[in-house]
Amino acid sequence: MIFRYVWQSALIALAAGALVYGASKTTPFEDFYMWTYDFVVVHAGLTPPSQQIVLVDFDDETFAKVKKYPIPRDYIARVVTEVGKQRPRVAGMDILLSETRTEAEDKAMQDALTGASVFMLARQEGVEDIPTEDPLPMFCQPEDTRAASGFCKEGQPGALGYVAIDLPRDVDGFVRQANMFYGGAVPSEGFALKLAEQYTGEAVKSVDHERFSFLGKTLYYSNPDEKEILVGSWGREPVSTVPAWKVLEPGFPSNAFTDKLVLMGQSSDAARDRHFTPLFRYAQPDGSRLSMGGTQVHAAAIRSLLEGTVVRPCPQWLRWTLVAVICWISSFMILWLRTKMAVTATAVIVTIPCLVSLVLFHKVRFWMPFLGQELGLVITLPITLFVQFLSERVLAQEARQQRMQLMTLFSSYVDPLVAGTIWDRRDEVSLTGEERIATVMFTDIRSFTALSAGKPPAQVLKWLNQYMTAMDEVIRLHGGFLNKFIGDGLMIIFGLPLSHGVRQDAGRGLHAAQAMLRRVDELNQENAKYPERPQLRIGVGIHTGSLMAGSIGSANRQEYSVIGETVNLASRLESLNKQYKTEILMSQATHDILAADFTGFESLGDAKVAGFHQPIPVFTIKASLL
Repeated sequence: MIFRYVWQSALIALAAGALVYGASKTTPFEDFYMWTYDFVVVHAGLTPPSQQIVLVDFDDETFAKVKKYPIPRDYIARVVTEVGKQRPRVAGMDILLSETRTEAEDKAMQDALTGASVFMLARQEGVEDIPTEDPLPMFCQPEDTRAASGFCKEGQPGALGYVAIDLPRDVDGFVRQANMFYGGAVPSEGFALKLAEQYTGEAVKSVDHERFSFLGKTLYYSNPDEKEILVGSWGREPVSTVPAWKVLEPGFPSNAFTDKLVLMGQSSDAARDRHFTPLFRYAQPDGSRLSMGGTQVHAAAIRSLLEGTVVRPCPQWLRWTLVAVICWISSFMILWLRTKMAVTATAVIVTIPCLVSLVLFHKVRFWMPFLGQELGLVITLPITLFVQFLSERVLAQEARQQRMQLMTLFSSYVDPLVAGTIWDRRDEVSLTGEERIATVMFTDIRSFTALSAGKPPAQVLKWLNQYMTAMDEVIRLHGGFLNKFIGDGLMIIFGLPLSHGVRQDAGRGLHAAQAMLRRVDELNQENAKYPERPQLRIGVGIHTGSLMAGSIGSANRQEYSVIGETVNLASRLESLNKQYKTEILMSQATHDILAADFTGFESLGDAKVAGFHQPIPVFTIKASLL
């Protein structure tokens, strides 16, 4: 009997492993994979600020004092001069000096760089639609113009050298890695490596295609082909930071930069050099999310090299072996033990990969992905139970459970009659994830924070529930799928889980948006006689496109939802209503689908949307037609 369980669980483990491997090629898996990495970084890898490296930051505080943007070059030159007087070992300027200013400003910068003699200037490598930007010749004349990073000619006024500052982005737009080398006619060091080499006086040594040696430690590339590393020394402030304006103040310490590695950058909102990193998952005390200046990211990468905390990725063969082994153990226990005990034991095992990953990252900066193992366990459990059900001939019970799962999942989102239709057409619904075309709508109450400020929470909750109930009625009336309550906002989908056709779905979405605005006006009229109830205004963003839809969550809790660029753009469009002073904004995709059915559209031109490289055409509909 036990031998039968051994080979049955082995076959189930192989099947689960194959499913996990297939899932690993999908966008949802990749998104969750990145999330799990960030989770480990935030909970096991944060470090206090380094004292070896100092960041002189032209931050919002400095910007507020100078009151000019861009910061005048002669002002930066004064800071450079003061830093140079303290004789740091090396300094890296993460500010592009590729455009001329006034003759006096440029001369002041040239003199400051010459006097300091330790500054490495920023150079931007040209990729795709981003042009190459080199320091002006008066600031640096490269010894070899073919190199992405190098030294300036000796005997010429200006800086010590120049370094490429480009940061590689992952597919989700986050920055987790740093470039060690750039290819091209002359292989060149990346910003972090060049500064670390200059600071220590040591050169990196290649070990093989996957490894290199620095300061006596063997470190691993995360992407051997592109020569990138996973940054391991993250912190809310990775290095000691000094606002630039303080450097020019009387009484500033005269040895703050002596013998240190100094970085100079701009983290102000005006500079637009802020990035999503693993720390974006880390909620601040005020509830906001932390984005980091580009120079801070470089600082974290330099720390990783100096401290030997470059993250070593788990080899692929070990990663998939662990998935197979943990699936086999779980399946064997379910088959061998009583179901209740086996499921309990599996629930305990689920926590082990995550805990082991946290410990390994904290102790030795080894990244052991655990999403595949967790997903393998989630997949193994139903497969094994299914095998048991088949062997016990309880297929009817399985069908009842399937109906219960589907009806429970959708009945709270859509009208019960619609939920019944979903059951009747259940073959069209996929819970495991599928790519679909749908219309996504986001709504948000304008100035909600101001409206609720100073009011008792119970009172705010009462009128907010009144608003949500009214909106839910409108959404159900137009066949929408109210997928999420996001604070005072709503995420609604038309075309999922069932579609009436892309054109019809988009039309129902726009009709619903118009009806919601009218319903808000009615609510305001009803509440006018109640002083404690505010007058509401909402904004609506609509976009139609391809997205991934399916059941998302853990082994214990799941929800049917959607992810993808379509969802992100709809959310961004809703936020743009504030900028355009509109109530409805839609993408060109939605506009083009509905142009033949609706009149009164107005083009607002192209909008720069966060997270999208190209401007996005946006449209609204005339207020008289709402």
